[in-house]
Amino acid sequence: MNRTNVYLTDAQTQFLDQRSERAGTSRSAELRRIIDEAAERPVEIDEEVREAFASLASDYPARARRLFGDDAELGLDPRDDHRSAG
Repeated sequence: MNRTNVYLTDAQTQFLDQRSERAGTSRSAELRRIIDEAAERPVEIDEEVREAFASLASDYPARARRLFGDDAELGLDPRDDHRSAG
């Protein structure tokens, strides 16, 4: 176990005291319980968001070429050779 010093606001201390009193434990035990509960919560939303952005990012160049390939000002890269070929 590691010792950690944490500064809490009055409201946070009061919350922790009330919670530990109800549970019949110490502030430290209750704080560890709160951290354990938070650590057990799944973070599926973050993974879902990451996957959605990765999918969009990998699909973007093809879509941009289809939509803006003929427009010199909206193309992906001003150095792209496909505009000068036509």
